[in-house]
Amino acid sequence: MEPLRRTGPHVWLTLAVAAAAVAGVLALLITAARLPLLAGALPRESFYKLLVGHVTFSLEVWLLSCSVALVLHRSNVPSLPLAPALAALGAAGMLAGLALPGRPVMVDYFPYVDSPFYVGGYILFGIGVALALWPCLRSQAPWGPRSAAIAYGATLTAVAVGLARAGPASPQAALWAGGHALQFVYVIALALAWYELAGLGGSDRPLARQAFTLAAGLSWTPLWLYLAPQVEEIPRWAAANAAMGFALSLPTLLHLRVLAPRILRVPGLEGAALRWSVGLYLLGGLLAPLGAGNTLQVTAHYHAMLVGGVTTAFMGGVLRILGQHGVPVQREAGRLQVHLFGLGVVLTVAALLVAAGHGLPRKAYLAGGHPWSVPMLLMTAAAGFAAVGGAWFLGCAGTSLRYLYRNGRTGPPAKRWGVRKASPWGL
Repeated sequence: MEPLRRTGPHVWLTLAVAAAAVAGVLALLITAARLPLLAGALPRESFYKLLVGHVTFSLEVWLLSCSVALVLHRSNVPSLPLAPALAALGAAGMLAGLALPGRPVMVDYFPYVDSPFYVGGYILFGIGVALALWPCLRSQAPWGPRSAAIAYGATLTAVAVGLARAGPASPQAALWAGGHALQFVYVIALALAWYELAGLGGSDRPLARQAFTLAAGLSWTPLWLYLAPQVEEIPRWAAANAAMGFALSLPTLLHLRVLAPRILRVPGLEGAALRWSVGLYLLGGLLAPLGAGNTLQVTAHYHAMLVGGVTTAFMGGVLRILGQHGVPVQREAGRLQVHLFGLGVVLTVAALLVAAGHGLPRKAYLAGGHPWSVPMLLMTAAAGFAAVGGAWFLGCAGTSLRYLYRNGRTGPPAKRWGVRKASPWGL
């Protein structure tokens, strides 16, 4: 196996693992601040800053970094050298923005801190991802990576048009289309991870190519809604949100049709990650209709789909990519870690639904006594399972990355570590 390039997947995997660590620490602080005995101990602005950082580093930096790593792994197109450096500098800027003065702005998909450090960090990170995916637009790039680049182009375009149409006066509407377009990037990257974990090809499978093409095309549909005269009302259009959810499900179901014969047959780490990912993603899809209200039902939905379904696939994908490039990987520990993390996500989703049933709204700052003591304690216990599983993953991935950086080369052949060599599937 050819060694990893300096601008190849391992740089993005490093950024992804670091982002996952930051997101995990912030999640624990947020959960602790919501416990009955600690409610109100953290100032309101600090609580919302932690919440902004958690969402950014879990649903943007972690997921996008893993997506880029998967795209580069499946593509024969080299990345631009400046891309990972700009992305890392952007992530550092967002961390600085959390520590420095600034007003947290809680909007869906792209919450931010109103400070030049945080906003500038967002911009730099976005440019870094764009530079990494840009070469995949070439005609010789495989189908899946090219579709991811197209969908990310739709995301940047939607953000630019949204800011021009809605402006800072309505950030929820300005970032709505970009947030929905970004979900198509994750659907494409998730499919790449599923094919990677299942050991299935796809260049000769018309259904897989159709699914990638459909996702790339549908990623541009949110932009059309900005033709409406009152764009600030778009986030409240139930029909538009339902249509976007349906559009996201179509390519995913096509990929699952291709993968169905293999899902239960894949062994080891890859099989555990694949089955947990598919199960949690489908669970999140089933919970989507419950998220009509602004309660923790919404949080349960995207925790099952993104924090659970996409993240478990990416966890398995991270370790598999490293193993395929000859880096020693703790495969059995990785398999057990995926099981523990998946169980923690299921329990967290259940606790969120219980809390939502008691009327607890999402994004809520709780000061003083409140009537949701039992649901909050359940949520804390469930988050503990997920935290242990996540920390275990960080240990496994961090050990492998440390080996790679210390040795400056790949390790023993991939087959010694129980990972088959990659084949050019063209996905």
